[in-house]
Amino acid sequence: MSRRSGRFLCSTSYIKMKKTFVTAILFLIIFSTAYTQDRFFARTYTTNVLPKGAIDLELEHTSRFGHSNQYYNAQDQRMEFEFGLGNNLQTAFYFNRYQTRYSDSVNGTLTSNEIGFSNEWKWKLSDPSINKIGLALYEELSITGGDEFESETKIILDKYLGKNLIAFNAVFEYEKEFEWLNNKIESDEWETPIEFDLAYMYNINTNFGLGFELRNHNEIAKGRGWEHSALFGGPTINYRTGKWFVIANYLPQWVNLHKTQYAPLSKVLNEHERTEARIIVGISF
Repeated sequence: MSRRSGRFLCSTSYIKMKKTFVTAILFLIIFSTAYTQDRFFARTYTTNVLPKGAIDLELEHTSRFGHSNQYYNAQDQRMEFEFGLGNNLQTAFYFNRYQTRYSDSVNGTLTSNEIGFSNEWKWKLSDPSINKIGLALYEELSITGGDEFESETKIILDKYLGKNLIAFNAVFEYEKEFEWLNNKIESDEWETPIEFDLAYMYNINTNFGLGFELRNHNEIAKGRGWEHSALFGGPTINYRTGKWFVIANYLPQWVNLHKTQYAPLSKVLNEHERTEARIIVGISF
C-alpha cells in the first residue's frame, strides 16, 4: 500500500468516526432535552427534576365517572407552575378546581364546586440512569375549599433499562376537615389513605412512549380502620419534545382487594369511581 493510499484510508476512517461521534452527541442532546421534563406518567411520579432556572407550566384535566345507583360525573382541573432550583431540588405551585355533578333522589342532579391551592417539593437523591436505582422524596401540601387540609408524602423509585422505564411510588396522605360549630373550630374527623403506584413505559423513541399504570388506593379513617383497597389499572401514552409534552391515561377500577362492612362489594363505587381518564399538557420555558 502506498503512503498516499494509507493517508486516504486514515482520512476516511477519521471522517466516519467524526460523523459517528457527532451523531451520538446530537442524539444525547436531543434525548437529554426531551427528558428535562419531569413527567412521563399520568399518575406515577419519576425522580426527574427540572434543571436550575427551568420553568414548566402543566395543565391537567381528570374526568371521574360511575357511582353505584347514582349519576356521578366529576371534573378536576389543576394548573401547575414548576421551578427547578438546582441541587436536584424543584418546587411547584398549583391552582386546583373541582366540579362534581351528581344525582339526588329529591332534586334531580346537583352541582358542587371547590377551589384549592397546593405547594409541591421534590428532592432527587439518586439518578436512575447512572445509579442502580433512582430515589426521590416528594411532599405536597394542599388547602381545598378553605376547610380541608391535606398532606401527601411520596417515596419515588425508578429505573431505566434501555428503552424501558419502571417507576414505583409509595404514597401516604393525611386529610383533615375543619368545621365552624358552636362558635369554635371543630376537626374531629381525619383520614390517612395509603396508595401504591406502579408504572411501566416503553420509549419507542425520544418522543413517544407507551406504558401502563397500576394504582392501589387504601382508605383508612378514624374510628373505621382499613375500609377498602381499590385496584385500578390502564394504559398511558406519552408524547414529548424538548419544549412540550402530552400525557393521556385511561384508568378503570378493577376490583376491591379488601372487603369490609363499609365496602362489601367487588368494587368500591361510593368513594371511588368506575372509571377515570386524565390528560396532561406541559410546556417548558
